[in-house]
Amino acid sequence: MNENPGVCQSCGMPLLSPSDHGTESDGKSSVQYCAYCYQNGTFTEPDATVDQMAEKAGAIMSQMFEMPPDKAKEFSKMQIQNLFRWSGKIIPSCESCGMPLISDQDAGTEKDGTRNTRYCTHCYQNGDFTEPDLTREAMIKKYAPMMAAEYGMPVPKAEIMVERFTATLPRWQ
Repeated sequence: MNENPGVCQSCGMPLLSPSDHGTESDGKSSVQYCAYCYQNGTFTEPDATVDQMAEKAGAIMSQMFEMPPDKAKEFSKMQIQNLFRWSGKIIPSCESCGMPLISDQDAGTEKDGTRNTRYCTHCYQNGDFTEPDLTREAMIKKYAPMMAAEYGMPVPKAEIMVERFTATLPRWQ
């Protein structure tokens, strides 16, 4: 498992500060789960389902980012179903945009044609970034309008969302 997945592997919340992390049974900080999902080594809602978690996360996202509730739930479920708690495995995400690398076709390629396991095909092809000069700020400005259109949210809220969800990605560190 990735030592620091960057997002809660139960709900998908970005783990941006120490207070965001849940706790293990020995009191140490959990590297995998947030404080809302995991305390003292156990899930706060041990019987929750993917649909219930998507409903809960969607309601929070709808409020935070002014998304229509159905779109927020759709987005949440799409993200949550790939997390360790629900899939039983760590599904790597692109270290540039965060897209889950579910299949070989999602992965970028090296110069020799082999698959790159760190970046997606949209961000990395033939051994180089598709937009090598792209800054994080420019990436946020580029992708936020697409998110806004896809999920029916205001562009300024989409910018905040993209900024938060890319804050832990290695390309932008």
